[in-house]
Amino acid sequence: MSKSKKSAKSSAKVSVSGPHAIYTIETVERITHLSRDRIVLYYQHGLVSSVRATKKEILFDEEAIHRLRRIAFVLSEYGINHQGLREFVSLMDEVEQLREEVRFLRQRV
Repeated sequence: MSKSKKSAKSSAKVSVSGPHAIYTIETVERITHLSRDRIVLYYQHGLVSSVRATKKEILFDEEAIHRLRRIAFVLSEYGINHQGLREFVSLMDEVEQLREEVRFLRQRV
């Protein structure tokens, strides 16, 4: 198998089924337009989580891609620093938690 076929194959989705798809870091790079180094940095700082991580690869899901896109948007739009980014991610998490609580309470009524 040629090198180009190997690299194309390794950068594909690992799982292909809808909302439960799992992506390699190469695919996440293409989807989010963020560099591998930037994605790994966000992962290491806990700003985005992986589905699975080994020494050789980190795998992400749709939620991680959505989160990375939002982070990239905030950085490009507002130019916030690292501490501001941490605060933004914390607020995103809190908003999502509150949304889930509201959905739960609406179902009980």
